[in-house]
Amino acid sequence: MPRTADKPRPTVMMCPFTNPTNRYIQIQKDLYRSIGYDVVPLSIKGLLHGGFFQLFKPGNILAFHWLEYRPFKRDKGTARLSLTGSLLFAFYCSLMLIGRAKAVYFIHDHAVHDTIGFNRRLSMRIIALVRRLADFRVVHAPDFQAQYNAQYLPHPLYWDAPGQAPTTPRKDGAMPLYSLLGVIRPYKQIDALLDVWPDECKLHIAGHGTEAYLATLNEIIDRRSLRNVVQLDARFLTDAEFAQSIADSDVLILPHAADSMLVSGAFFEAIGRVPLLISRATPFMVWAARKFDNVILFNDISELPAIVHLVNASWPALARNPGNLAIDEFGWNACCRRYEQFFEAVEGHRDAVEKPVV
Repeated sequence: MPRTADKPRPTVMMCPFTNPTNRYIQIQKDLYRSIGYDVVPLSIKGLLHGGFFQLFKPGNILAFHWLEYRPFKRDKGTARLSLTGSLLFAFYCSLMLIGRAKAVYFIHDHAVHDTIGFNRRLSMRIIALVRRLADFRVVHAPDFQAQYNAQYLPHPLYWDAPGQAPTTPRKDGAMPLYSLLGVIRPYKQIDALLDVWPDECKLHIAGHGTEAYLATLNEIIDRRSLRNVVQLDARFLTDAEFAQSIADSDVLILPHAADSMLVSGAFFEAIGRVPLLISRATPFMVWAARKFDNVILFNDISELPAIVHLVNASWPALARNPGNLAIDEFGWNACCRRYEQFFEAVEGHRDAVEKPVV
């Protein structure tokens, strides 16, 4: 329902408010503004500059993304517990308890990336705690609505959102160019991929990574004599560079571990733009493969060489580009409609949000 002049715009207090390495947060802010909300940072500084009053207005919303990462700090490629981070996490949890604004927790992961042993189990308990504290939960993977007592909302397409950098069309080649884009981290299991990668197929790996993990990948590339086919571009890509790398790709590979994240952000950069996606069979990707005919799944990394050889033998007949279908499900207008319905339910009727949004 559109906001009227006599009905003030409610406020979404958002944490985090910025993320220089992922445009997702900016897209979320743009979405909230488009459907009639003011958006302000949910931070200590923001609270001290008038935000504390907003915390106690029942019509307002607290939107949390990746709150479970606050208690941890990255150290040499792993995530370790941090005292200052844990105190900040406790502070945000207290805001959920004392505030009258509704708390919405976007669940992105099953566990904090690159945690192991005790820290991994702790991160899962932290996610469970935040789920209990929040008034409402959101997932971008439909199959996890029941498990997490959450509402499914589509993850916006990066390329259909305002502010997308312009790109030039890809150049057709006799053989497809395979890409693996985004942060270069152990949870993506890129080392396992390189251990089996066919030595006649070109692969472009690009993104920021830690020295230790990059050393591991370079050792595999040298040991298997893959320098002529594997390009490892280990640096942070700007939004424009990432968008162009997507546009240049014929096949995007998503080898992410199934027990870490619910969805891959790279999927929403690629679907509708990249002709073919090859992905590990996570629950979300199984759902996506039923919806899009250009998604090929594997259960074990050992299956990848056979799939790549099949793609090469059938190229370009296998290439698909279901752009309209992707826009129907994840496009800007579809997201605005679904998010508006959900937020109005959160704002006005606590029980209504549990019903599916159609």
